[in-house]
Amino acid sequence: MEQRHRQRQRRHDADRISCLPDDVLHRILLRVGSVPAAARTSVLSRRWRIVWAHLPELVLSDNGLVRNRSIRNAVDGALAGNLAPTLRVLGISMFNESYRVPSARIARWLRIASQRVAGEIYLCLPWRPESLNQEKGVEEDLELPLCARATAIQLSLGHGFRQLRLPLIGTFSDLRILRIQQAKIDIRNLEKVVSSQCPCLLELQLMGIILLTMSDVSIRSVSLKKLIFDVKNTRRLVVGTPSIEELSLSKLEKVSVASVKLPEVNSHDANNPHGQLPAVAGRHLRRLVVNGSPQVMTVLMRHFTTIDELQLDLLVSPGEGYKSFLRSTMKVARCNVLTLNLTAEWHASAPSVLHLLRKSVGLKKLVVYLPLTESSQCMPGCACGRRGSLRTDIAIDSLEMIEIHDFRGEEHQVELVKLLLSFKNTVLSWLENGKKMPATVL
Repeated sequence: MEQRHRQRQRRHDADRISCLPDDVLHRILLRVGSVPAAARTSVLSRRWRIVWAHLPELVLSDNGLVRNRSIRNAVDGALAGNLAPTLRVLGISMFNESYRVPSARIARWLRIASQRVAGEIYLCLPWRPESLNQEKGVEEDLELPLCARATAIQLSLGHGFRQLRLPLIGTFSDLRILRIQQAKIDIRNLEKVVSSQCPCLLELQLMGIILLTMSDVSIRSVSLKKLIFDVKNTRRLVVGTPSIEELSLSKLEKVSVASVKLPEVNSHDANNPHGQLPAVAGRHLRRLVVNGSPQVMTVLMRHFTTIDELQLDLLVSPGEGYKSFLRSTMKVARCNVLTLNLTAEWHASAPSVLHLLRKSVGLKKLVVYLPLTESSQCMPGCACGRRGSLRTDIAIDSLEMIEIHDFRGEEHQVELVKLLLSFKNTVLSWLENGKKMPATVL
């Protein structure tokens, strides 16, 4: 009797979780979502009090809900308490703008990452206006140490530092992805890292970057396949990347692309009608996205004549701006899918949409994002009001589907949809909040 009681007591004391292998417990804890939450699970089992400290992934975030002082202490504690010899992921995200994290503390975290991470490193700091740093006299440099075993590094620094310094010697031998956002950099420092210190780099993203001085920029890499470039104070960009597949350029006056292998191009407000692109006629692209100024279309359409998917997010101004739009889009590459998201200033967008359809060849699907607000009255003398600008006798026998986004029943939206109804034997598909509504056959 007493023996059976002791057996029942032992079964009661032992929990099933404690019997699981460590690798299974690691998988469970990795799905909890954060290191603090994983640490709290230690109340479930005595074994978990030690197992969580061996997690190979550390992800810490304040979610904008706690003071940065608390998350700073949590990061310090997690890095000190983690016993895993190698980390696959180290992620630190802070969104609360109330407190600034000193560069010395962040440098310590990055130094630990450089020593222990064989995988992904990402650091996201809250936005901090430059004027606030100057007022408090806290402008500091931040140094990124050499992370020889990192495969991906993502730094979003919120412009909280005077300059991001990259290592001058050593090799990022395993680095495939480098993303830097909201930082000031010395372009010569970056050029050296990309060209000679990252032999396996596949993706480079520079978003919201400010150069210390107005400079010519040269990005050269034999391995690079994707480049997203949004950098202020760039006088001229030279891209020497023979393996490039995707290119995104923002607000550039001059650009020269030495590579000819471009299955996907994304030109974001390049504003570069006279920029130099590979002199290859009849180049086929899988996807081309043009954002901002339509003037860059002249250059792109000169070199790429067939595109699977062409997306145009263009700003169409009235008067001379509309005439410039017409000149820049006199030729449109043959494409299967055409996506239009046009912003028309002080005039109707319908003439612009119809103009692009007249220039389209082989089109099978049209996707239109309707403007939410619009002044349908053009400026006096605007070319979009000329005779025939709303003519719909457009022969696109290949067109099979029109997909409409953001329809709210506004008068200018209804007028544009009525014009699109003139295309026969076409399925009209409506999307509301990303969900498809019942289709209509025109």
